[in-house]
Amino acid sequence: MPILCYEAAEATSPNKLSTTGAEDGHVVALIKGDHEEATAQIYSELAANKLAQFLGIPVAAGVPVRNPSDDRIRFASLKAAEHCMDLYDFTLDDEDPNAAFELDIKEGMHTNSGHVPALQAVCDKYPLETSQIAVFDLWIGNEDRPFNFKAELSGLNSGVFFALDQGSSLLACAAKIDDALERLMSDQFPSFHAFQKIAHPVYCGGMVERIMNMPDWAIFAATTFEDTVGNVTLDEQYAVAQLLLDRRNFLGDLVGRILL
Repeated sequence: MPILCYEAAEATSPNKLSTTGAEDGHVVALIKGDHEEATAQIYSELAANKLAQFLGIPVAAGVPVRNPSDDRIRFASLKAAEHCMDLYDFTLDDEDPNAAFELDIKEGMHTNSGHVPALQAVCDKYPLETSQIAVFDLWIGNEDRPFNFKAELSGLNSGVFFALDQGSSLLACAAKIDDALERLMSDQFPSFHAFQKIAHPVYCGGMVERIMNMPDWAIFAATTFEDTVGNVTLDEQYAVAQLLLDRRNFLGDLVGRILL
């Protein structure tokens, strides 16, 4: 798959200390913070992003940020350089919601959020990437995937597919942290996925195996930090790491029931 590039502001200036021609500039990003409906959004975005990077799945990058005039930590989700890509934007409202009624829809497919023809098309063109995202979402408790992803669907050549916004996963899968922890303990959560019944069985199995083989130290490294992150305390971070270890025990069954 081609490299996913991110959007940089056009205005740059020479870096006076650089000996290699580097320039000072700005990268375009969506800045997120904790809020009433997701009191652990910052932590969840950061941890999910680090897990995705370790597993090598196509998730748009993000970084923790601080404003010079405000010491609060927030999360910056980098904006892809969409001007050079012909993307189908699943984040927008479906312009033709009745198109699903004209298709031969696979039984059990997710149709409640629209974009049904495009959903089938993206899973056909990117069977590996969509299967990886689907299994990853079930592991981290992300029911908010419809439709936080974008893809190049036109043309026969390999294009770009990427997921974005994990702000409703992990400790942000519920408004309150205690409720989120309880949800993550359940082998019935999540209960659906955008790619259910159209994900590729072989690639789903490969992603389950990859998660099962992820070292425990890597899970703890991705989900625990030296201090409170937003509203999430250190003991809650360690609880997430342990829950992810526990969720691996029933991930295969969850994938079989929801996706396949």
